[in-house]
Amino acid sequence: MNYIWCGVATGNGQLTLAIMDANSNVLAKTSTYIQLVDIKQMYERWTVGDDPSTAPTSTAQIATNDLPSGVLWPFRYANPGNANTPYVLYVHGWNLEYWEKDRWAESAFKRLYWQGYQGRFGVFRWPTDNGFSGKISVLTDARNYDNSEFQAWQSAQGLLNKLANLNAQYSGHVYLMAHSMGNVVAGEALRRASSQLVNAYVAMQGAVPAHCYDATTANRSSSGPPDCYAAYWTNGAPCYFNGTAGAGSYINFYNTNDWALSYWNLDQDPFKPDNSGLPFPGYYYTTPSGTHPSGFYKIIGSTDYDLYFPASTYEIFAYADRAWSYALGAQAHVGGAFKKGSSYQEVDLPSVWPADTHPHSPGNLYTAHVWHSAQFRSDNMSRAVFWNTLMEQMFP
Repeated sequence: MNYIWCGVATGNGQLTLAIMDANSNVLAKTSTYIQLVDIKQMYERWTVGDDPSTAPTSTAQIATNDLPSGVLWPFRYANPGNANTPYVLYVHGWNLEYWEKDRWAESAFKRLYWQGYQGRFGVFRWPTDNGFSGKISVLTDARNYDNSEFQAWQSAQGLLNKLANLNAQYSGHVYLMAHSMGNVVAGEALRRASSQLVNAYVAMQGAVPAHCYDATTANRSSSGPPDCYAAYWTNGAPCYFNGTAGAGSYINFYNTNDWALSYWNLDQDPFKPDNSGLPFPGYYYTTPSGTHPSGFYKIIGSTDYDLYFPASTYEIFAYADRAWSYALGAQAHVGGAFKKGSSYQEVDLPSVWPADTHPHSPGNLYTAHVWHSAQFRSDNMSRAVFWNTLMEQMFP
């Protein structure tokens, strides 16, 4: 068995194991010494920025915040001595402060280790907004979510560069997993890759339109601006992530009853285009014309500005173009990159969760908020099947 010991302080200690009978007679006894270190000295923390008001950088730097007491330099792995050493990189989602990004990464690292993973691990941090609660801020302030989505699209270049760097060190043994809005970052990075950089990519509860990968999945809406995710960006064109080849395999971990992704729908309708005008700019769509060839534009004060594909794709997707489809993480049977031959590469999350004891209406299991990020919550025993399944999918 594999263990990660948790202690209150770093240092060395003696662990004694004694086996006794029912009368407390010691039948066998042995001791070993263990070393306790801060977990931040056991995995790599990469960041393209953590300030949501600042655009992400194109190159990820090793994070220097929250170093353990007495530690002057952040942890870095030495060059792998074994050419088959695997490296798992985790991309977090929306609404996390920088220290929460680390805590969720550490939960993932430990739970993978407990399932037998003996390779290396890193987190990729990007500048999401944070501090929201309740029914997600899309109900009262859609810009908070949309601003983070814009940051997510922009962070893809930094992730792409980091994946290229990792693949140079761990050629053919890089694995990527992303949660929620982190799948915007991951999906775009893999789309922009000119060759395979990742062995397997696991999309967990992906907050990105399913039509980005497969225009044939169900519509939840069919009104408003054209669905440029399904046909990028002209009528009859293939979907946005068509032909993505940055990963060898793509696996969709989905829950059709996902609580947060149901509110993702609300961010699409009616908050895209976000034409409130406050804060500026306001975003609009009009019938394409010679003045507005794409139909998308923004207005600041009394002046309107055209938004063009592909130069303004990220801004259009984040603020102006609503998805007609459900989110990837709430949709079964997504094709495109997630289909090999006649088989969908997917995992129905309720099938790997324990029984749903959280409050829910009859017939609507796994609709509580906790299930959107359940793999990082509760105890390891309750989530072991999930992590074991993830291991089987990433390392078949």
